[in-house]
Amino acid sequence: MKPFRIIDRMAAKADLMNNMMEHLGVRDGVARMPDGAAVLRNATLRCLTCGHGQECREWLASDTAHSRAPAYCRNRELFDFVADDA
Repeated sequence: MKPFRIIDRMAAKADLMNNMMEHLGVRDGVARMPDGAAVLRNATLRCLTCGHGQECREWLASDTAHSRAPAYCRNRELFDFVADDA
């Protein structure tokens, strides 16, 4: 087992979440929330514990324009809330 495998996994998941927020146009909205730091921390933890990393990578790599996160995304409700509030 690689000693830094968990760190690599965490970095990859953080990249996925950042890419998802950029793709959906909600990154700045999350940052502007009154408790944005806590919201982002909780969203990151949900993403880190998600078992759909490969599906997420494929979804983000598709050329399809999406207005909502996929149904399996554990942050979908948050991203929808931020998008609707924009």
